Order: sequence, then C-alpha cells, then structure tokens
Amino acid sequence: MKLKEPIKTLPKLAYVNFFPSPHIVDKELKLKEYRNAFDFLFFLKDYFQITVFDFIGITASFKKEDISFKYFKTSSSSKLRIPLKLFLTLRKQQPEVIYIQGLGYPHFIIIMKWFLKSDTKILVHDHANSIPKKSKFFIFKKADSYVHNYLFTSKQLAEPWLKMGLISSEEKIIECVEGSTQFKFNPEIKKEKNSFLWVGRLDKNKDPLTVLNAFKEYQNHTNAILTMFYTETELLSEVRDFIKTNSLEKNIVLKGAIKNEELEFWYQKSEFFILGSRKEGGPFSLIEAMACGCIPVVTNIPAHFAMTNQGTCGYLFEPGNSDSLLKVLKSINSEKNKEKSSQVLNYFENNLSHKAIATIIKNAVG
Repeated sequence: MKLKEPIKTLPKLAYVNFFPSPHIVDKELKLKEYRNAFDFLFFLKDYFQITVFDFIGITASFKKEDISFKYFKTSSSSKLRIPLKLFLTLRKQQPEVIYIQGLGYPHFIIIMKWFLKSDTKILVHDHANSIPKKSKFFIFKKADSYVHNYLFTSKQLAEPWLKMGLISSEEKIIECVEGSTQFKFNPEIKKEKNSFLWVGRLDKNKDPLTVLNAFKEYQNHTNAILTMFYTETELLSEVRDFIKTNSLEKNIVLKGAIKNEELEFWYQKSEFFILGSRKEGGPFSLIEAMACGCIPVVTNIPAHFAMTNQGTCGYLFEPGNSDSLLKVLKSINSEKNKEKSSQVLNYFENNLSHKAIATIIKNAVG
C-alpha cells in the first residue's frame, strides 16, 4: 500500500494597500477599478496563499479564484490612523511575505514588524512617491532595515532614495512596473498607417504642445493623423488654439474622455502611441498601448527608458524638445513598423504583463 504524499502547504503572501478609499462602498467596484494593480496576483496563486488587505468604506471578506480579500472599513484618509485590526490579523496569519503598495508608509512598516516573524520578507512597490521631508528621514531609514526589496519601474527612479540614504543598498532595487493591463493585440484589426494615439492629461507635465509643434511639421510630409484622448483639460484651450491657428483640424482629432475599456480598440488600430511627459512613475497608458502592439514614441525619461527596453522597443526624444521629436518622427522607417510592433508585443509579454510582474515578485522572495 502506497502512502499518500503529504499535501504541501503554500507560503502565505499578504498584499497590503494602506491607501484608504472611504468613498468606495462596493467590494466589486474596488476590484474592477483597480484590477491593473491586482491582477498579477492571479498568476501567483499556485505559489502562495494570498490575502489582499485594503481599506474602503465598508467591511467585507470574500474569495475570488482562491485569493482571499479582506476589506477594513474606514472613513478617514489620514496616514496617522494606525490600522491595528490589520496588524492583529497579520499576527494571527503570520505570512511569509508582505507586499506593500507605495513607499509612503514607513511608520506602518515599523509598527507592523512588531507583529511579524523576524524572517518575514517585506516588498515595497514604488508608485512615483516623492522624497519625504528631511524631518522624516530617520523613519524611512528605520523602515528600510526591515524591507527585503523595493520595486521601481526604473532603477534610475530609485537613485534619489539611495543618494539620501533612505534605501540602504542598490541590491535591494528590482525593476518592475506598477501594474499591467488585460488589453490585447488583435491581429484581425489592421493598424492604420501613420496613425498616432495620445492618451493622457492635457497639462504641463504631459506637455502636449511640444508634441503638437513637432507633429505640425511631420504631418506636412506624411499626412499623419493624431487622435487625442484626455481627461484633465488644463491646456485644452491652448491645444485648440494651436490646432485652429495651424489649420490642423483634419490631422489632429480631439476626442476627450471615454471609458477605459473602450480605449482598447483605439490602441489596437493605432500604429504609434505618443506622449510628451516630463516625469512619470510608469504610465498605464503606455503599458496598454504596448499590450496592443502600438509603437511608443515617448520622452527619454527613466520610466519610459526602462519600459521600452532602453528605446529598442520604440522611439525616444528629449522632453520639451519639439526638434528632437521631429527628428525622431522623420527617422521612422515605415517598412519596419510591423517588425517593431512585434518587438513591442514580445517585450510587453516578457516584462510588463501581469504574468511578468508575478514572475519578478516570485523570484524576489525565492
């Protein structure tokens, strides 16, 4: 008689989001609105027992595809309110791994460590967090002593933290995007030649006017079309004036805002994705575009540099420099666009997808 093999108990992983969302009172809405940050967990469930801890406007506990979700009710957005119920729950569960969204909660990491085993591995994922005031440096340095790894979209984004001693070692830094998308390339939808897509705010950071200045000259030779989707409209009047003054109504189409899921079709049929950002932590619009095979034409900033594999999966130009962008646009070889699009899709799958994020995290904790 053969003995049954013992059932292997998977290690526990706690996904912790300290950022409160008291306005959300529907547990399903939380999952739907933030799935870009959640869905990598479903690729980890064969390796960990996963519990998601979050703070919304109701108390709720449920399971979805073998992942446990536990929401604590909160009516406050304060970072000073200590989530004691969470810490007591973690002490009871004793997870081997804690994954934390955002670098802005060092005080909670310090307190939380009192409730955990000494060998618990803590991973902290950057979300374009700003360097804190000097008066808070000692708290961040103390918390750093408990952190196993930090995840940044680009290692370059971690350099200020290393320089200030807020992160003690470069070896703790792992490149990993903040989240991903369910959008997919559709081979049945033909990419429209010389079609460019903008998805982003119309503000000084995204810098649409630099893009429009270069595009004005470029479309004279190619008859290219730029379609723009946006929510915030700080520079909308300036953008409209530019289009009207230069008689570009046929080549630059302002669409405004639509539901996120409706953007997938536009990504699928557009040949290029363009953005003029001066600073980014890891834009989801670029991830969505690359998932659909759009070739990025984006600024050469740390996040874009990493997300395009140092520019090999796209084209990079200097922020705020329309001449640099025009030069890049003129260098595009249309005969190689299909090959370039395939490179983009391959890089997305291996480095920017939910499955890729899960692999990075699994390898980080061993």
